[in-house]
Amino acid sequence: MDGWIIVKKTIFHIVILLTIFLTTLPGCGNAFEMAGQMVTWSDFNYIKYVSSSIYHAYFVTTDGIISYNKLEQRWDEPLTGSIGLDDRSIDKLWADKFGDKLYISTDRGYFEYDSFFEKWYSLIDLPDFQREFKHVTPPEMMFPPPGYLYDDRGILDDPISRKFEFSDVVDDLSGYLWIGTWGMGAARARTGEKRIELMPYGLIQNGVGTIYNDSGLLWIGGPLGFSTRSGLTRFDPDENEFDYVESGLDNFFPPADINCLAPYKNYMLIGSSRGLYYLNTESDRIEMHLDVSDKLADDNLLALVPFGDSVFVGTEYGLNLLVGEPPEISYVWPNEFLNRRVYDLELVGDDLWIAASNGAYRLNLVSGGLQRFQDPGNRLFGEIYDLELWENYLWFATNDLIMRLDLESGETEPYQLLTTSFRPRKIAANDRIAAVTADDGVTLFFLDRDPVFDRTFSIEDGLPSNTVYELELDGDFLWVGSDRGLTRFWWNNPNRVD
Repeated sequence: MDGWIIVKKTIFHIVILLTIFLTTLPGCGNAFEMAGQMVTWSDFNYIKYVSSSIYHAYFVTTDGIISYNKLEQRWDEPLTGSIGLDDRSIDKLWADKFGDKLYISTDRGYFEYDSFFEKWYSLIDLPDFQREFKHVTPPEMMFPPPGYLYDDRGILDDPISRKFEFSDVVDDLSGYLWIGTWGMGAARARTGEKRIELMPYGLIQNGVGTIYNDSGLLWIGGPLGFSTRSGLTRFDPDENEFDYVESGLDNFFPPADINCLAPYKNYMLIGSSRGLYYLNTESDRIEMHLDVSDKLADDNLLALVPFGDSVFVGTEYGLNLLVGEPPEISYVWPNEFLNRRVYDLELVGDDLWIAASNGAYRLNLVSGGLQRFQDPGNRLFGEIYDLELWENYLWFATNDLIMRLDLESGETEPYQLLTTSFRPRKIAANDRIAAVTADDGVTLFFLDRDPVFDRTFSIEDGLPSNTVYELELDGDFLWVGSDRGLTRFWWNNPNRVD
């Protein structure tokens, strides 16, 4: 009996120790979240604080921490997506000499970063450590990039006379000044030469409403926010590099909500709230603009599908067909679609599938015949927000369900959504999952499980926002576009507990 009492006490002590260990982990409510689950790229152009170690320069932005690898001369992935801490709350960052320890100051106090768990531990006070930098005032004399002007007060004027103030400057004591600006991102200069080198990184604006994957290169656009700058972002995830096609620099490409993108010949077509723009991808110049004055059904474009020498255009108030260059514009089935929203278009062989505010349709491009699609349960009525083609399956997204259609057999499979949405649904699917936007983040249906089940991922799981606009599957990852940036979500993480 005494031996059994000893065993019970031992088990009790082990449970107590394990409980203490788990509750001391940062974000203990999400103790099983794996490293690399969520990483977010945002508008990192507004910098609050700069820091440095021997190997890295760190920039605290209004949307999280970014770091530049000095030895390899490249950006690391941002320190965003960590559980239990709002990236916007970070005010300052300090690194020890070799960058092994990172400490931050927030409105909730001090935290230390754990690179293994990708989480932050709360601290009472900052520890003593050796710092390899010093803050300095902006130099009176610096040499700006071509087309820019420098004010000795630490202000950079761009070619259209916008002013970007230096928010912080750090001397890393090894030959470089690292500069944070308010609106133009990070910059650097050799201490001896003082030539300013801009270092673009992140999105040009936070809102991500559309993503086009061009063989790995992501074209990103979205709704206008409160950023000083706007336009298209091009992101190469493999190289972790960004460049921009900025709007508002001239009258040819004014600021507008960018709703859809599609490649056409040597152009990238930009469907916006101000019409259709033809961007020459070789020169990065807008070569043509079409709107209602050119007989488009509406200025607010929602969907684009190129087809040979033609382009189908879905708008807020109807469906257009553009043929040739310069295009001849005509209405497609005006009796059915005039004054109707055309949310999405999907080309499947000789058929154009149409998601509209009055249902789902199939237009045969050979005969010109139009047929409204009705599923056996008559569940697809009213507004159809999105279409997604995966192999021989076509998916539909409505306010309260998603549906999979087998294009060969005609069989349908509905999946009920438990909540309604105040925004048009977007869907991304493959043979294993179907992801759909929700008011509280993203809902994943695991199709390869028996029975099929769903789980919703939100800011509690590392998303920067629950306001999600766009989804794009890319192998083991799901790109999530929200009002706070672009998130790479590792949906196929084998270690995640669902």
